[in-house]
Amino acid sequence: MPVNVLMIGAGEYTTGYVGHAAGAASDKPAGVIAISMIDLRRRGLVGDLSMVDAVGTRMPIVRELMQKKIGNAYKEMNCDIKTFPADDVEFDTKAYQTAIKELPKGSMCTIFTPDNTHFEIAEFAIENGIHVLLAKPAVKTLADLHKLAEKAAKAGVLCGVEYHKRFDPIYADAKDRIRGMGGFSYYNATMTQGKQQLDTFAGWAGKSSDISYYLNSHHIDFHCWSAAHTAKPVRVVAMGATGVAEKKLGRAPIEDTITIMTQWKNYEDGSLGTAVYTASWIAPKADCHTQQYFHYMGQEGEVRADQAHRGYNNSHDATGYATLNPLYMKYTPDAQGYFAGQQGYGYRSLEEFVSAVTKINSGERKASDYDQSQVAPVGTKAVMFGTAILEAGRRSLDNAGAPVFIEYNEETGIPTALNLSSAN
Repeated sequence: MPVNVLMIGAGEYTTGYVGHAAGAASDKPAGVIAISMIDLRRRGLVGDLSMVDAVGTRMPIVRELMQKKIGNAYKEMNCDIKTFPADDVEFDTKAYQTAIKELPKGSMCTIFTPDNTHFEIAEFAIENGIHVLLAKPAVKTLADLHKLAEKAAKAGVLCGVEYHKRFDPIYADAKDRIRGMGGFSYYNATMTQGKQQLDTFAGWAGKSSDISYYLNSHHIDFHCWSAAHTAKPVRVVAMGATGVAEKKLGRAPIEDTITIMTQWKNYEDGSLGTAVYTASWIAPKADCHTQQYFHYMGQEGEVRADQAHRGYNNSHDATGYATLNPLYMKYTPDAQGYFAGQQGYGYRSLEEFVSAVTKINSGERKASDYDQSQVAPVGTKAVMFGTAILEAGRRSLDNAGAPVFIEYNEETGIPTALNLSSAN
């Protein structure tokens, strides 16, 4: 039976709505979640669709935007979606509870809201028997991640993180090659986006989250997913650059760029590796929305990837020059006018989660069967590692760059706590 889906959060990643003149990012002009779910419903893979946001007064604009960018742009893309709260509600932070209570058990929800709201929404959904797919980062603290993992296991529901880079064919291949490169030695990853992102995320930038949680989380997860079999992170130091975001948004502190430096230790012989993760949202306008690349060096081999440049570009009188990546999301309709983005890794990450939930509901699989899968369950080692690094980075920044040590349960190999004073 097709699973019902509630989309929580009606912003850029869900619908393409941003509420400012610059418009949605060039790599997701019609959003990702809603267009994918509408197509999955067209294909008979999901059932009823609903959407909830804290601001009811903008839902008419959101519905109009979806109709324009999805319903009118492709054949047979029905944009009829029940929305919460009522259109005259100015602000209701608990609207998600009403929407979740209307779902039958075994339904799923996507949570694409500010980072600091993820935990309470996911917790409520799990307690109501709903499968959960969280935006990255899942939560901001290791303690909250442990709580979600325990609650999801007890409820028998799947709670995963939408790390779509795991479905990028180049990244997936690199991950498998890394297993044959021996112990971990060095990793360097960079992601930068333009200053318009400060307008898109003005509501929370520097208040409830930062650019590291938002962007570094991508490549930190890839590193943890790739290297968790051979090494673990043990010490974190972070530094930030300032000067642009604070002037643009008129408040402080807000980091323009955050760099997290992490010491890793190999299991087999105790040898050390180093990792540097950098994220920024003050880049100038460029040929693509996000400049991003990584370099992984094992003790027996290395791999590099420039995700921003796939050897494919476009130039047009109306839009100028751009580097394209339809491997992520393909918005150009096919010759018959249908949406044709089913092979994009942004779409596939959602379809795979829907498929997993469907199999769990039918009794064919258990939620625990997906612990080694690409859907990134919250209780798995890689997700735990990534959350520990992100939280440690924030704590280091808040303590003048002090080193933060990661403590472990020696039996399970799962991180349990962070320590500002000394190694475990």
